[in-house]
Amino acid sequence: MDADIKLKINMRKVCSIVMTIAFIVSLSSCAVMFQGTKKRVGIITQTPESKIYVDGIFVGTETASVRLKRKSDHTIIVEKDGCKSQTVPLDREFEWGWLFLYLFVNPLAVITDGPTGAWNGFDKNQVIVPELRCEN
Repeated sequence: MDADIKLKINMRKVCSIVMTIAFIVSLSSCAVMFQGTKKRVGIITQTPESKIYVDGIFVGTETASVRLKRKSDHTIIVEKDGCKSQTVPLDREFEWGWLFLYLFVNPLAVITDGPTGAWNGFDKNQVIVPELRCEN
C-alpha cells in the first residue's frame, strides 16, 4: 500500500512539473525567440558621397547596414548636395510561415509576436538606390 501512495505522489509531482513547463512554453513566442524584433537591412547607393537617412536619422554615406524594428514601415532617403533626393519605402510584410506554428503548435505565441511585430519581415532585405540625378 505504501508503494501505491508513493507512486501516486510521484506521478502528481511529475504531472505538475510537466504542466508547468507546458504552460511556460505556451507563453513564449516562436518568432521573437528565433528572429527577434529587429531585422538587419543593407542599403547601398550608387551615387558617391550621398547621405543615407532612415526615418529621418542619418545612418551612413554611400552604404549602411541598419537594424530596423519589424513592427513598423520605414522610409529611406538618399540625398546629395546638387542632386535630387530619392525616397525608398521599406514596407513590413507578414511572414506566412509563422501562421502554421500559431495554428498547430503554439496559438498563444500570437500574444507576444503580434505587438512586437516579430512575425514581420520587410519587402526588401537589401535596398540598392540607383544613381541620383545631379545638376552639373
